[in-house]
Amino acid sequence: MRMIKAAALVGALALSGCIDVDMTATIDGADSATVSGNMTVQRQMLDMMGGGEAFCPADEGGTLTLTETEARCDVLSSGSFAEVFQGEPGEPTPTATDLGDGTVRVVFPLSDMTAQSAEMRADPQMSAMMRPMLEGHTFTIRIAGQEVVSSNGTISEDGTSAAFTFPLVEILNPDMVLPETFETVVRY
Repeated sequence: MRMIKAAALVGALALSGCIDVDMTATIDGADSATVSGNMTVQRQMLDMMGGGEAFCPADEGGTLTLTETEARCDVLSSGSFAEVFQGEPGEPTPTATDLGDGTVRVVFPLSDMTAQSAEMRADPQMSAMMRPMLEGHTFTIRIAGQEVVSSNGTISEDGTSAAFTFPLVEILNPDMVLPETFETVVRY
């Protein structure tokens, strides 16, 4: 599954409080990456979305596992940056730029999620209704490679990945400030 398609779906579903996300883009070379990870959504929400193909397209590397209460999409796909980070027109799209020295800068936009959550926080009734649905759910995006050179995310102890993660209930916190982007420079 293309990372931006997954992220767009995640943005919409995360704000409905029904999804957990853990996605990793591993930079394999000057213009190649592998996206892996999973998204889990409540089965009722999957049925409302029109079924598994919209949530977890097999032709884009998704494998859907269903239980009575939830649906899990495991993702594994590889390709050029254009293929892996391709987005829909008008959607914020991650970028990956080869810096020419064996490193790549990956910039993942977070501003759309910030804008949607601000609308929710402005409505006290909506905020109160969403709180129980958001509790216990998380959003994680990770960039990995041979070595992280710099990042505004959390760098792993072994220095091979950087992550941006937060509990979804935090989007209801009026003091929460998401960075405009999650940026990482990684050596491949």
